[in-house]
Amino acid sequence: MAPSSVLTSFFLLFSLVLHHVASSLMPAAVRVLMNYEKIQLQSVTGPESLAFDAAGGSPYTGVSDGRVLKWNSPSRGWVEFAVPKPDRNGARCNGLAVPEMEDRCGRPLGLQFHRATGNLYIADAYYGLLVVGPGGGPFGLTNGVDVEQERGFVYFTDSSTQFQRREWIAAIAAEDARGRFMRYDPRTKQTEVLQRGLQFPNGVSLSEDGRFAVIAETTRRRSLRYWLKGPMAGKSEVFSQLPGFPDNVKGNRQGELWVAIVSISGNVIGVRLDANGRTVELLHDRSIENTVSEVLENNGTLWLGSIERPFVGMYSL
Repeated sequence: MAPSSVLTSFFLLFSLVLHHVASSLMPAAVRVLMNYEKIQLQSVTGPESLAFDAAGGSPYTGVSDGRVLKWNSPSRGWVEFAVPKPDRNGARCNGLAVPEMEDRCGRPLGLQFHRATGNLYIADAYYGLLVVGPGGGPFGLTNGVDVEQERGFVYFTDSSTQFQRREWIAAIAAEDARGRFMRYDPRTKQTEVLQRGLQFPNGVSLSEDGRFAVIAETTRRRSLRYWLKGPMAGKSEVFSQLPGFPDNVKGNRQGELWVAIVSISGNVIGVRLDANGRTVELLHDRSIENTVSEVLENNGTLWLGSIERPFVGMYSL
């Protein structure tokens, strides 16, 4: 083959590869949040994660003073639904946003309901995996959590066995790899470690068919797919590379996943992925200052959680 033909073939091949890579990285859409509603919290901050019960009407969220709150109505606002332990000092803890008090007051992160029982599972950064009944009250039972609705298995992450939540920046900077992905069986009361050696595993969400779980590995700025069923069961692989540090992961009714992003540069606050890990949409915003911890799609609305803002965001699709 003549040198010119070889060169032409090389550039053609290079162009095809470049097109394939670019098409796999480029999102199908970019949505810029221009106007969204803010549901203000009272005296507290950091509505890190959100969940809806079977009725689906009002959100629940865990906040900086250790409580789980439920949105009641514009007239009543947020009401207390649960606390991490019966002997928690409410007079000392309520209304606080002080990281140094988290180990005494609690810090709820991931939330998810088991629809059949109405139980709410909470991943508390200091008290571990907790559960409270549909009536609320103290938690009965570490970061992200999801519930397999059919069998009731609870999947959750333990971001680090070395660092506490308030030391999360140090854990990421140290590239600490002592994070774990775990499963709790409420029938046997047994907890099983499914995967070790993760670098700050964060949010977790089960696929629509329950065949795999998607785990945000924050330090490595990616998500992993851990297979729960089929010939690949027990193995994990990279699901998607992400444009920032991922936090919580939440599925929608179309089998897609919303991954909240804390971005060092740029305005990306969330990524919508399809069931194969491909980017479908990027969510941009300039006003939340890159502290979005969760993007949850529910009944035509995007709900936005935050690690430090004093409000929950609402955006109508």
